[in-house]
Amino acid sequence: MACMHNPNSPSRLKRLNARQRKKMRVGEFRELGFHLVVDLNAGIDADALLDSWLTRVDDAGISFGGHFDGKDKLEGVAFPVAETKISETLRGELVAWLQARAEVKSVEAGELIDLWHNA
Repeated sequence: MACMHNPNSPSRLKRLNARQRKKMRVGEFRELGFHLVVDLNAGIDADALLDSWLTRVDDAGISFGGHFDGKDKLEGVAFPVAETKISETLRGELVAWLQARAEVKSVEAGELIDLWHNA
């Protein structure tokens, strides 16, 4: 059985220099993101909502990858791009933006997770 360890443990991070932490995406170089499930109301213009959502995500400097079932469910992961980091504040802003839309029935947003080292 493989040994489970915390890639961001203080003792491990202390042994790594900045270049190593960046290469391994640990410490200050962790990449956080969150899972999102959005249920849409029936009979809406889903294309307009999706375009607006992707524009909002782009404006935040991050990206979203996922799947729209063509009817009433959007599911995916918000993840950082380049130097932009996803914080609890940004996560909250994006969730609030979705919840404020009349086309949206419900939003389930996961907690921030380490996208590279989450088991």
